[in-house]
Amino acid sequence: MKNTWSVLWVSFTVGVLATFVQFAVPPLLPFLQEKFALSYTEAGLLMTVFAFATLVCAAPCGLTIQRYGVKKVGLSGLGLLFIGVGLTYFAQTYPVFLLSRIVQGVGFGLVAVAAPSAIGQYIPRHRMAVAMGIWSTWIPFGGLIMFFAAPRLLELYSISAYWLILMFALVPGMAVFALVIPSRPKTGPASDAPDTLAGLSKEVIMGEIKNPNIWYAALAFAAFTLGAFSLGTWTVSYMTGRMSMSMVEASKMPIMFWIINGASNVYGGLLLKRFSARPWVFVLPPMVMTVLWPLCGIPVPLSYYIVTALIASVCGIVPTIVFAAVPVLARRKEGISVAMAIIIIGENLGILCGPVLFGMILQHTQSFFMSFCMLSVGALIQIFCLYKIWRTGLLRFSH
Repeated sequence: MKNTWSVLWVSFTVGVLATFVQFAVPPLLPFLQEKFALSYTEAGLLMTVFAFATLVCAAPCGLTIQRYGVKKVGLSGLGLLFIGVGLTYFAQTYPVFLLSRIVQGVGFGLVAVAAPSAIGQYIPRHRMAVAMGIWSTWIPFGGLIMFFAAPRLLELYSISAYWLILMFALVPGMAVFALVIPSRPKTGPASDAPDTLAGLSKEVIMGEIKNPNIWYAALAFAAFTLGAFSLGTWTVSYMTGRMSMSMVEASKMPIMFWIINGASNVYGGLLLKRFSARPWVFVLPPMVMTVLWPLCGIPVPLSYYIVTALIASVCGIVPTIVFAAVPVLARRKEGISVAMAIIIIGENLGILCGPVLFGMILQHTQSFFMSFCMLSVGALIQIFCLYKIWRTGLLRFSH
């Protein structure tokens, strides 16, 4: 079997490349709103249709992986991302732009299920918490790069050049994924070496669909992305519109957020490995977020930086717990990809609802404060779900 850590790092790399496409829009949202004359709700749809396409393809993707393997599915996803960005390059109207985001969302969904499924199949259980802590940084890492690069690329070049650069950044990812990821994993039991069966029985599929613990993890992830992606989508608009900043200046805050969030992904894995028997690891982060989200509505730059930094310092622990939980909570090893598909459905349900719901509340109330208050509801849901996961007693990673 190929080196397990090379599988981790290649999966992480293509995940980051996929998030480049996912986060291609939020840093430039004010520019796109002006170009296409969009309302707040229409602007939110640019992330919502992406998430909807990802959500729709996630469920069948878990089954497709069992038939064709993570390698073929992952490469197909990267290919669709390439085609989707190419379509964006030619988009001159809002409907065509939305269509390109749908194609990108399907490609992202394939990568988002295939890459962590490969990790779940090939990383041993005793290393899973740390491995998933590293994997969980894929979105923060990709997000901070895009929030840094996108407004600067737009200043230096045209929007067309921006899409071309993004499209061809995907090419080396396809090559390395094809070279490193094994075509077929070996067969093995659910609790031992990271392997899976080539096919799925109805019993295995229904076992994961009926697994309440997987759905708790998926709902926790949905509640997390509801907040994180609402912030990621609207923060530049908030800071340019309410705090009179330029797009380059406003992009510094999400860069800071994703850096701290990525760090919390990693130390979240270490905390989970050492203290997984303690409930506070699971419930304390969302408790802190419940209190902090409304404070984001104070339109003062220093206050906003401090509050979002505090949120970022704890919120990254949540996806680490969720991803680490999947291989453990799955009833059978061969059901990991099905369980992972359910998790990605939850993730994208939050991305689907968060930005557009945030925008609708903003459109109706003309108040960012009310939109931020809505995010505390998601944090309360996380407390409930993560506590239920802890109560299973299955997430014990320390020796």
